Amino acid sequence: MSSFLPIEALAPQLALAAGVVAALLAGMLKERPRGLLRAVAVSALLAAALLAGASLPSAHPPLLRLDRIGLCWQELFCLGALPLAVLMEEDEIPVALLFGSVLGMGLLAAAGSFLTLFLGLELMSLPAYLLVSRGRREEEAREAGLKYFFAGSTAGALFLLGMTLYYAASRSLALAPASGPLAQAGLALMGAAALFKIGAVPLHFWLPDAYEAADPEVAGFLSTSMKAAGVLLLMRLAELAPSSALARVLPAFGVMTMLAGAFLALRQQRLQRLLAYSSISHAGFMILGVGAWAAQGATGAGAAAVYYYLIAYLFMSNGAFAFLKTSGLSTRAQLRGYAQREPRLAALLAALLLSLGGVPPTAGFLAKLLILWETVRCGLYGAALAGALAALVSLGYYLALIRDAYFEPAAGQPPPAALRRHSSGERLVLLACAIPSALLGFFPWLAGGLAGVLSGL
Repeated sequence: MSSFLPIEALAPQLALAAGVVAALLAGMLKERPRGLLRAVAVSALLAAALLAGASLPSAHPPLLRLDRIGLCWQELFCLGALPLAVLMEEDEIPVALLFGSVLGMGLLAAAGSFLTLFLGLELMSLPAYLLVSRGRREEEAREAGLKYFFAGSTAGALFLLGMTLYYAASRSLALAPASGPLAQAGLALMGAAALFKIGAVPLHFWLPDAYEAADPEVAGFLSTSMKAAGVLLLMRLAELAPSSALARVLPAFGVMTMLAGAFLALRQQRLQRLLAYSSISHAGFMILGVGAWAAQGATGAGAAAVYYYLIAYLFMSNGAFAFLKTSGLSTRAQLRGYAQREPRLAALLAALLLSLGGVPPTAGFLAKLLILWETVRCGLYGAALAGALAALVSLGYYLALIRDAYFEPAAGQPPPAALRRHSSGERLVLLACAIPSALLGFFPWLAGGLAGVLSGL
């Protein structure tokens, strides 16, 4: 049994499972110390990230396979969930749901077969539906959670159908190359499931409602860790056949997604919905990066541009949603004149928005530059031009938000939620996200270091 499911290969997942048990036990205490659940959440996520970082690549057929990409992505999932662990309510149920979702992502990253991929996909998704449904605006949250559930169920059904076709072609559930029309069709259907999870156009219809109705900190988790899991699933499928039809159409999906998200975000007045469409545009860059990675042979080192983009986006997006949580603002009208009331928070917001827009020398600029450079290297000049156009369009709303905060007069009284006292945890998360977003662009050599780590050098 130990060779079938080795303990050492599942150490990060076991740490998260222990966190679920600890959170539920803490919830049974009659007099629970304040901050205990938050400490449990942060400790378990950090432990899982450290265990993933300390693990070595290995293969444990038939279900598990640990490689550099999977281990690095497991660390990314845990770090992307930390802001939610700090900002979420002191309740054992959402803490356990968070652990369950990240555990599923880790299982997906360690998958050595399509069966494990599917189990990881479903395990990470089911808790996410409930996290969205538990939003503070109960009626909207339940409706959005239901829409998210049906979209996720569709993705799961597509993956199962694609897995069936691929099995018919290969006679195996192992993540191994297969040829023939059945295998191509199977990859296409499973790829559609991954694009659903990422929020790619035209499979994005569920995302704006889910992100807007969820609590801001939950939306930040969905836009970072959940998106990173969808990107990894797409990479696992593309590396099976880098020259398949699925891999070849990824740049087109990336272009459609980044342009549609950027243009649709221009007309949004609700801040959380604007960031939702912004996340769709950023997903387009991620998909374009995966397409360029596959076109260049799907090597470990080639994944560095995608991984760096996800790291930068982890800070930028979590920080932007954390600002909404901290400030209590919900519309652009409420943002007007905000810098006069809260100059420090406004400065942190400006740093995050400049990075999201790709203004040099922020982390967002270097992330987009790396993706576009990889796109040019594989000869996709039209896609690179479209990416530059999407980045330019996105400045129309990111800079407009900075203008609203700094140069527009305040419109009436601020909402009651904006007048509450900010907690130390909220300020800490904002600082921890804004500073790397502003400064990571000064260290371009990090991309080379990531290439070495992902290739095992």
